[in-house]
Amino acid sequence: MPYKVIRGFKDKNTQIHYRKGVFYPGGSVSDERLKELMSEGNAVKTPVLVKVEEIPGSKEEPPEEEKQPQENEFPKHKGGPWYELSNGEKIQGKEEAVQAEEELK
Repeated sequence: MPYKVIRGFKDKNTQIHYRKGVFYPGGSVSDERLKELMSEGNAVKTPVLVKVEEIPGSKEEPPEEEKQPQENEFPKHKGGPWYELSNGEKIQGKEEAVQAEEELK
């Protein structure tokens, strides 16, 4: 059963850092340890894991800001504040790039 990290933490047993949103290797961990990480009985006093099917809205579409752009969607993020428009022009700032792309259509 897969588990997802809902709050970043460092595993005291393995010394591995887990960031929010990554999957936790549930199969190699005892049931007691999983219960501890999914309850307030751990070092951070708040649950840090959930079973994947227990994540609210996990079967729904991700929020707009978390969607990955498709290959043919513009503006494309090129790193830092830079975005590329469908005509190849590069614009600084997401809002400016979205507005400029709308004007191209």
